[in-house]
Amino acid sequence: RFSMDADEHTAILDGQEINLTNREFNILYKLLSYPKKTFTRQQLMDEFWDADTDTAPRAVDVYMTKLRSKLALCDDFEIRTVHGLGYKAVIK
Repeated sequence: RFSMDADEHTAILDGQEINLTNREFNILYKLLSYPKKTFTRQQLMDEFWDADTDTAPRAVDVYMTKLRSKLALCDDFEIRTVHGLGYKAVIK
């Protein structure tokens, strides 16, 4: 069972805390707050990276890979790639 606590800034899977960076937590929280809604890389960049960053939108892909790896054992939802658009969380 998976849960997130925005006040505590924690993510728990089967009673174990998952070590997420601040940005990973925020991205995951955003996706799970709007299940089935697709967010483009640019939308996520605009919200979670500084406006003056030189980071390319593909940096979002790196974060999704990290999140998927850390949540590999989670059966409650999955982060899906929407080809040509971005990402969404799908509750199972």
